[in-house]
Amino acid sequence: MRKVIWTLGILTLVGLWALPPGWAQWGAIQSGADALRRAKEAEKQPSPQQPATKAYEGSASMSDTKTGVSTSPVTYQNKVRKFSYTIPAGWRLERGDPTGNAERTNIIFMKPGTTCGFNIHWTQMVPSFPRKASVDASYKQAMEEKSIGKYLSVKRRDQGGKGKEGIIGWETIETAEKGSGGFQRIQWQCYDGQNYMYSFMAHSEPKDFNANRAEMQRLIDSIRFQR
Repeated sequence: MRKVIWTLGILTLVGLWALPPGWAQWGAIQSGADALRRAKEAEKQPSPQQPATKAYEGSASMSDTKTGVSTSPVTYQNKVRKFSYTIPAGWRLERGDPTGNAERTNIIFMKPGTTCGFNIHWTQMVPSFPRKASVDASYKQAMEEKSIGKYLSVKRRDQGGKGKEGIIGWETIETAEKGSGGFQRIQWQCYDGQNYMYSFMAHSEPKDFNANRAEMQRLIDSIRFQR
């Protein structure tokens, strides 16, 4: 039952992500509701005895246990969108393919024993989408929202220059008082040169945020695009 409640919390968080101008609706809420329904149904059924499998296929640092919690930091190379990131020890994959062997656009990690999570999502915009104008407008709006107490921090966050192949975006850190749906988030939203938009989000309930903020920030800072 604890896993169902935690899953519901994650779905609520995903449904409350702040969407910048031009962001297409992801449709994640419906798929999340379906996943929650299946989880509830599965709890009512006796579980057959099966051999334990690795939580991350091919990861030597993962134990073959039900929990699938990492025993040391794990760096993943997303093969589809060409970026890497490092998951700290003590975290667990909940959804998606962390190496990007398939075009899976919703990847979720969680830290058992806390309310901390890390979500990755990306979506393709149309070729004519004005990514620079979108980033400029979203950054300006975030700065205004900082002035009314929604954010602790707002900054431009680019990678690899501002040319056609560069990654351009902005990072926000929410306050406990005005965070999204009872969560505080450290979020980097950015565009690549092919007009894909990415959301990298580390989050927790306010009660866990200060104790885990440095680790969540390191997770966000570990993201590297290869261009």
